[in-house]
Amino acid sequence: PSTTPKPAKDSMTIPAGDTLEDTLSRSFVGLLQNDLGLRKYDARKVLRGCPGLLSARGSQAAVQIVIMMTKLGVSKNSIGRDKTALPVLLSRSPAALFRLVSFLCSDKVRMPVSGIGPLLRRSISQELLDNVAPAPRLQQALQPEELGGGDASDQYEGSTFWGRYREERTQTVNAMYKNMTATAQALRFEVGAKDLGKLISAYPSVLLLNAEEQISPAVSYLVDELGIWEDGLPGVLQQYPMLLGTDIENMKDVTSFLEYLGVEQADLGSIFRAFPALLTMDVEKEMAPAVDFLIEIGVSNVGSFVTSLPPVLGYSVEKELRPKWEYLQRVCLQPTFEINNFPAYFSYPFDRVIRTRYEYLEAKGIARQLVPVDAVVRFGDVDFATRIARDEDGGKVFRAFTEKRNKAARAVQKNKRQPRSPKVTRPKTA
Repeated sequence: PSTTPKPAKDSMTIPAGDTLEDTLSRSFVGLLQNDLGLRKYDARKVLRGCPGLLSARGSQAAVQIVIMMTKLGVSKNSIGRDKTALPVLLSRSPAALFRLVSFLCSDKVRMPVSGIGPLLRRSISQELLDNVAPAPRLQQALQPEELGGGDASDQYEGSTFWGRYREERTQTVNAMYKNMTATAQALRFEVGAKDLGKLISAYPSVLLLNAEEQISPAVSYLVDELGIWEDGLPGVLQQYPMLLGTDIENMKDVTSFLEYLGVEQADLGSIFRAFPALLTMDVEKEMAPAVDFLIEIGVSNVGSFVTSLPPVLGYSVEKELRPKWEYLQRVCLQPTFEINNFPAYFSYPFDRVIRTRYEYLEAKGIARQLVPVDAVVRFGDVDFATRIARDEDGGKVFRAFTEKRNKAARAVQKNKRQPRSPKVTRPKTA
């Protein structure tokens, strides 16, 4: 007698009669503790943040997400390590995530598969993921019948990021992919990005920009107004792709501020080619305090100073500029003259270069106040040791001095991190 062949069992098939206890065991013990290596306490926190794991469909979807991420080169330990982002990741749709992976490795982008997994687990990808693979939000205030009936798995599938209707969600995501395709083409052909995958890895949200309303105007301003050469534009954007998402009015404010300081218009193109991040900064909150400090310490020509050292506009006054300036006042006879003569002093690492070298000169008995600042900091370690400290050993003594100093500094930091043991009060004896 003929028999009807049984359909192949799908890996995502929800087991018939799956109880809440079975689902909880699969999610809490199998996935979170055994697979991802979470402790019970951390597993409970993830479960509270991802209630979809309590449904059969949600728990199976989470398993598929982990399988997909591991096949993309992300280890289970790495997935479990980020406990803050884990509930959101496990709540996403495996199909939606797979569609994004397919888009990134397609001819539209050509990102290597090995780079997609690490990209998706980074926090900078959150905005992109939220737009194309949104995590559902269970509306706890609504009863199942208000969500269209059904059990918890229906709630998991039905209550979506944008609303109750799957068609609405599908249309929104499809429109987003249409925009992403146009954006990828604009980046490749209009901007001239040779390695689109690398650009997206640095700034995933670039795919969410509108080609006509954001990318084209930004490119026109950078090339036509700021004088960044068209053939040099891909390199600038590869170095700092966030420029494409920066409001043009903000870029104009930065440009006007530099001209107000006395920076020559002819120098703006070369400054922004070398330091494109300046165009994304806030003039009042970030640049103005640095300028006020430069005037305070006696910089005579701020425009010339900024032209020599453009990143100074982004340096923190309290964390970088003031500590270096106060130290310079202690080790130099004419600190104001020195800083006007050598603005790049502020760009050198404070402890690793500036303090270490001045302390070495002092240890050797050399009058450090008489040594020009640029001579102390601008050479490499060997040249400093031989040309400035006058060592004849190829820098060996200076290297040993640096290592000893670094070891002592690490010991101090370690002691600061260690908690103090509580004092034990001994009872008085009669």
